[in-house]
Amino acid sequence: MAFCLKNQSRICLFQCLVITLSATLFSPISFAETTLEEIVVTARKRTESIQDVPIAVSALDKELKQSNVRRLEDIQNYAPNVQIRRTPGIASGAAISIRGVSSDESDKTLDPAIGVMMDGMFLGTPSGVLLQNFDIKRIEVLRGPQGILFGKNTTGGLINVIRGDVTMEVGADINVIAGNHGRQDVKAVVNFPLIDDKLGMKLFGASIQSDGFMRNTTLNKDVGGDDIRNFGFATLWRPTDNFDLKLHYEKFFDESDQGAYTNENLDSDLACTLQKIGFSGIGCKSSSTDDADHNSANGTNFSDNEYDAVIVTANWDLDKFLLTYIGTSRDMDEDNMQHFDGAPVDMLRMRYFNDWHQKSHELRITSQFSDKVEFVAGVYRWDVDYEQRWDVTDLFYQLSRLGIVADANYTGPVPTPSTISSSNGQSQTAESTAVFFSGDWHLNDKWTLSAGFRWTEEEKDFLGGNGGVFYDPAAGEPIPPLFDPQPYQGKWNETTPMVGFRYQHNDDIMIFGSYSEGFKSGGFFGRQADFNIDPSYEPEFVENTEIGMKSTWLDSRIIFNASVFSAKYKDKQESILIPVDLTNVATVVRNASSVDMFGVELELQYQITEAWYLRATYGYIDSEYNAYLADINGDGVVTDNSGLRPRNTPE
Repeated sequence: MAFCLKNQSRICLFQCLVITLSATLFSPISFAETTLEEIVVTARKRTESIQDVPIAVSALDKELKQSNVRRLEDIQNYAPNVQIRRTPGIASGAAISIRGVSSDESDKTLDPAIGVMMDGMFLGTPSGVLLQNFDIKRIEVLRGPQGILFGKNTTGGLINVIRGDVTMEVGADINVIAGNHGRQDVKAVVNFPLIDDKLGMKLFGASIQSDGFMRNTTLNKDVGGDDIRNFGFATLWRPTDNFDLKLHYEKFFDESDQGAYTNENLDSDLACTLQKIGFSGIGCKSSSTDDADHNSANGTNFSDNEYDAVIVTANWDLDKFLLTYIGTSRDMDEDNMQHFDGAPVDMLRMRYFNDWHQKSHELRITSQFSDKVEFVAGVYRWDVDYEQRWDVTDLFYQLSRLGIVADANYTGPVPTPSTISSSNGQSQTAESTAVFFSGDWHLNDKWTLSAGFRWTEEEKDFLGGNGGVFYDPAAGEPIPPLFDPQPYQGKWNETTPMVGFRYQHNDDIMIFGSYSEGFKSGGFFGRQADFNIDPSYEPEFVENTEIGMKSTWLDSRIIFNASVFSAKYKDKQESILIPVDLTNVATVVRNASSVDMFGVELELQYQITEAWYLRATYGYIDSEYNAYLADINGDGVVTDNSGLRPRNTPE
């Protein structure tokens, strides 16, 4: 069972308690030989027991076998101060919050504050990160800034996904699930050797289907369902005892409905006005029969998205050092429709086209020559180029019926054709280069000192359309070039340090502490679509101080871990709405705030018997703006908004 409690106190802004209790049916109830299995993680890019890692990290392995863990968002019940929700309108998109720091902006020009990595590949955009629970060996949730070891700097935390092994043995894992609302999940993983102990292959494939739980009364069908296909292979070549090479390829199709919107149009909204003057059908919420299980939009939020991923991993054991190379490539071709009016009227549709190409290379060296000094060091390169377009349909037609020509770029007949769209968009290339080091010095059997740093340089070249260009896609016209494209270019670099300690009180109790800094680069926000307004924003910084304890009890039947942290965010990047004209609202990003956070996290695992296992987490956050100076309503007046609540830290 799982439940979440949110309550109020004088200083507590968020408290969450999650308890998971599982049992193996028909197992003998015995306390003999009942211990928790050791969980090995790679949270510091080396293999370590999770109880020896001096950072706040949660790991899920056997929990992934539970049927209620269908995709990435379901792991939020197993780690404190973590929230993950599906983002409507983004293909397999997720809005992730760790310790109150969120990554919920869909535009690809704003780097996520929470990173998601899969087998060493950084997923550099919120779309396509809501991975299905399929062919996954382990998921690690690293809380707090991870600016030293993991790819692009992430100021809030990181989710590290490790795919299943290529076993080099004959075996198969097949899972079939059927449920209500047309749910049909079919997943299969097959392993087999090609050359005994030298070369093995893994084939995997999954189909995730559902009709959706929302009934559309206009289309007379269920909407909001899943239509996902994921398949690929991995090969592992181990010609000698000291070298191995792994190639992973997968293809992912997502043709799901990206949400199903209900009619929320108030009497003052344009969709409702059109209904009242007889220009359209039911545009008002007050006239609609929509509820939690029904909607009436005259179309679906359809999608057609295709992803290709390649990961090459090589390990060369040089006795005193381990040399590792990881090269990745990911291509995304996205097409997503949004019926924003949520009503059986042609009021506002937006269709998004994205073409994304990223590559990364990482070369690192891990020491193996001493038990007294250990380190990981390396270089990292990440490149991306993408092009984004979006069409706005229906809005200009409806305004033209009222005699309003809302865009000076339009020179055609009035009213405009009902199928006409306004196209706008952007393109960007980004390059990120980094050098990193993390080391431990074991002073004696009890004390260990840690230190590390990451030097990062990022460069971005951006081109944004400065207004819409009208065309008629229904007549077969191609997407037009950008209007008055505006170029921007910027380069940022930063060095982020980390220092820490670990004190091994005895075999069962370890105390750790650390100070670390995080950095998220500046850029140019593309979704504002009006580049008469400056689109640039500067880097965001965080300073994090943490102390914690990891412990085992009752002969390893109980694990209890705790951490207390304080984080200070400076020049925090905030999105702000600024009205431009009747049909355009500019969303700009500004370094508008500083935020202070304090939190407590508790984790408990208890193997009660061979049959019963308990896992519980508790998270507490006290978060407040130290300063928030910005014009947040478009009246041109900068105000002090420090009394507002920071996102994802509710009272």
